[in-house]
Amino acid sequence: MSLAEQTLAVIDALNRHDFDALMSMFEEEAVLDLPDGIRVIGHASFRDTLAAYVLRHGITLSDHVVMNDRAGFRVAVECTLNGDDRRDADGGADADQGPYALPAVLVLERENEFFLRFSLYAATRP
Repeated sequence: MSLAEQTLAVIDALNRHDFDALMSMFEEEAVLDLPDGIRVIGHASFRDTLAAYVLRHGITLSDHVVMNDRAGFRVAVECTLNGDDRRDADGGADADQGPYALPAVLVLERENEFFLRFSLYAATRP
């Protein structure tokens, strides 16, 4: 599978909230970096942290432009981060909810057939 195809498979799994399929594309000690400054290492922490972040904010990625290096190790995806802010999980009076779309960049690094890094950068934090 080409780097671009594998990258689109990662985005597809993320958008479907299929975290098991997504994790199957990453090394055991993969690194996750999120816009709010969180960094975790390792499958269990990676999966749990990413799932909580994506589900809490209702995140999907769209409008992808995939750019990779010639060596096939790094890829950057310019995209739109779509979400529905759910900071107040109980939906109380102070809940800041509503759909939003932010410019974002997803950076992935791959060695052999598995990704080593997933870093998501957004214009502002959801």
